[in-house]
Amino acid sequence: MVARPRATLAVTLALLALSVAFATARLTVSTNQNELFSSKVKFFRDFITFNEKFPENDALYIIVQAKGDETRVPVSRWAEAAEAIAARLRALPEHVRSVDARVPIDQLGEQKLLFEDPRELPDTFVGVQHLIGLLRYLGEPAPPVDGQTPARLERFLSYLHVSMAGGNLLARFGWHVGQDQLPVLMRAIAESWTRTLAGEKPVLPDLESLDSPDPSRLGYYYVPDESDRARHLLLVRVYEREAFDSLAAAAKSVDSIRAAVESVAPHFPEFSIGATGRPALDADEMRTTDEDSHKAEIIALVAVFVGLVVLLRSLWLALAAELALGVGIGWTFGWATISVGRLNLLSIVFLLALIGIGMDYLLQILSRYRQEAGRRQHARLIWIAVFRQVGAPINTACMGAAGAFFVAIFGRFRGAAELGIIAGGGLLLCLLAGYTFLPALLTLFPGKLSATAAPPRVRSERPRRKGGRGWRWLIFPALWCLLLLVGVKFAKRTAFNPGLIELQARGLPSVQLVRKLQTWSAVVLSKDLETLRAARDAVRSSPTIDYTDSVLSVMDNEKWLREHYHELPLEHWTPPPELRSEDLAKVIELSRALADRFDAAGAGGRAASTKPVGDAKASAEALRGFADAASAAEPAVAAQKLSAWQKAFLRQIQELAAPFNPKPFDLAKVPNELRSHLVSPQGDYALYLYPKEDLWKQANLAQFVTDVEARLAKVAGQPTVTGIAPNVYHSTQVIRRSFVMSTAMALALIVLLVWIDMRRLRNTVLAISVLAFGLPMLVALMGLLHVDWNFANFFGLPILIGAGHEYGVFMVHRYREVVRDPRRVWGGWDVADKALLACAYVTSSSFGFFWFLGRHQGLRSLGWVMAVGTICIYLSTVLVVRPLLMWRLERRGPRRSDKQI
Repeated sequence: MVARPRATLAVTLALLALSVAFATARLTVSTNQNELFSSKVKFFRDFITFNEKFPENDALYIIVQAKGDETRVPVSRWAEAAEAIAARLRALPEHVRSVDARVPIDQLGEQKLLFEDPRELPDTFVGVQHLIGLLRYLGEPAPPVDGQTPARLERFLSYLHVSMAGGNLLARFGWHVGQDQLPVLMRAIAESWTRTLAGEKPVLPDLESLDSPDPSRLGYYYVPDESDRARHLLLVRVYEREAFDSLAAAAKSVDSIRAAVESVAPHFPEFSIGATGRPALDADEMRTTDEDSHKAEIIALVAVFVGLVVLLRSLWLALAAELALGVGIGWTFGWATISVGRLNLLSIVFLLALIGIGMDYLLQILSRYRQEAGRRQHARLIWIAVFRQVGAPINTACMGAAGAFFVAIFGRFRGAAELGIIAGGGLLLCLLAGYTFLPALLTLFPGKLSATAAPPRVRSERPRRKGGRGWRWLIFPALWCLLLLVGVKFAKRTAFNPGLIELQARGLPSVQLVRKLQTWSAVVLSKDLETLRAARDAVRSSPTIDYTDSVLSVMDNEKWLREHYHELPLEHWTPPPELRSEDLAKVIELSRALADRFDAAGAGGRAASTKPVGDAKASAEALRGFADAASAAEPAVAAQKLSAWQKAFLRQIQELAAPFNPKPFDLAKVPNELRSHLVSPQGDYALYLYPKEDLWKQANLAQFVTDVEARLAKVAGQPTVTGIAPNVYHSTQVIRRSFVMSTAMALALIVLLVWIDMRRLRNTVLAISVLAFGLPMLVALMGLLHVDWNFANFFGLPILIGAGHEYGVFMVHRYREVVRDPRRVWGGWDVADKALLACAYVTSSSFGFFWFLGRHQGLRSLGWVMAVGTICIYLSTVLVVRPLLMWRLERRGPRRSDKQI
């Protein structure tokens, strides 16, 4: 490197160019979060298989919610919004595979009632009973009164007139119809009479849409808002064309979908419209982590360069350090291409690890180079002296830090393992750049160092006597230990927060909206319906389960309806006789009288309501409008048209009642929008188990999953148990165990490496003690400042162990240097202390910019832990270990014999 610097530079730069070219051609970026975990683990393999068979879990959801009172928004507007969004998204075939806005109810035919929520089916049935009870005056023959048979319309209006006076309540027909909602029914009927008189054919009321706040009657996905069960959301499911080969490609589809939705939103000002779901969350997380990483890396490089200029007091040496680091980073790209072949959502942050940790070894080399260059003239002698002093400690420190990354390969967290391979190899390559590129560069271009860079070559000092005032060195260690004792109370407050959603950037619409959806569930898969039924029976009494959903519910509904259909009073219905001209006058008279009843009820507050469906005044106007139209029409023609209306309306009621007597259930006739939720193309039936409690809270999640799995473990047939809830619970547990294992293995490896380097247990303990004094202080500060461990910053613990032990190693090596050579006096703030300060500055500032500038809360917390942890370890080094070593040195005095080291 020194004898042939040009050849060395040529080789290193050729390898750099080859690495960059190879990485450019072959290295990819995978954004598939399913690849962050090992598919060899059964629960994760089951979850991936479940997602492939039931892809709705990976759908992007467009959420439509009313800005004000949702009951004031007509069904037609909900439907128009959903259809407009779906149409706009279908026009993006390059980004969207399919769009699911509603279940085509017409394709269900008489089977539609089978998909009613079993908990609501009895109420729906009772509602139909009451409605048919009301309409029986139109459907059943009227008994004679005073020898005359009244027309059925006359009898129907008479009943309503009496019912309004007596306060009778109509129950419901699929929607809730009480006395305050009775006006909407009569308004619809009266308006249909008026339109019938004006047209050629009977115009029937749209009974399906009378309950205006509920577009689910038309097949739209209208679900409760899980964050406010009093409100509802309209959902549109979107299946994007996934692209995992780059961050830009992965986010482009989501961005295009959002842009399309935003173009529709202005046409529906009464709604707020947003996107969420796993694709949206993933795209937002990728964007924020990528932006945070790039911003932190650029600013860290600048800040490190400025700091190096100040600490090294040389612009050229700072630039040389940056160049050497750049060479190491470039080689690392080649290493990543060869070893892993791709970057994932975690391993893309390896650059920051190299900037924050890899620079430390270069700093140690340059600090000693600056000192030795002031003492010696010949380059060979300079570099021999440099590596004699720093070679052993930087080798130990680098192997320990690299090992702390490499041990991640023994865990099941694949994303961390790939980061470990790339970052661990990168640290070794940065050290290699310090052994090759840096000496060759400074041999050819040594630069000019200021006079202050050349301290006296040697300085003699008499050995200090044992005893004396050496106790003063123990003041700071004692104070530090006292602070640790005080910090125990705060350290106990530090907990582990396994929540993943809290790691996302704050304020993201996708994060806020996802809490509104019922995304949590466990799922039982089986090809055998009897096994599925046994599984449902096993969890029926579970205190953690709110309800279940499966094809079994459809079958149960079919059975229940067959058992209760005879309770519907339809058996005496007959075709109505023709309305006579002389009956029309009585119908007109009763319509006006009923309108007066509505006016009186509205004025008295009994039937009035703030809702459109309770508008008694509108119903009164509709009845009077009919009465006026009937009075103006030819009586015979009006009677004929109303007779045709009666027959058509009764057929409509009978058709509406037909689903209550369903034909045998036929899954093949169910639209794919529903069928794909219940059974996979491979024939796997799904039983969804929905929780009672909020599973965003870890305690509830653990209780739900453990209870469900314990009950299902006893089911014969061994059905597969999977779903989002079990997958999140088990994956977080495995990741946590992997981190704990990585931390323990990293610590054990570092102890072994330091012991091999130090060759004495006492010095090994002293070097490692910087972790024992520094990390507890970090935990105490976390408790004091209410910072918890999570799945992002917890990964910083093995990194801190790997990067932090170097401070103790460098300090003990400086002590050994003095013991070995008494002329290298260690009195004031010398080159080794300045190098440690520079290392602490580089590491803490590099990661600290995540904390200051990042939006992603996981990266912010990682930056906080790394920055504060590095400062704690550095302070424990200079306030505890250094004084202890100075105390030993003063008591013993420097000795020449290596046997004493």
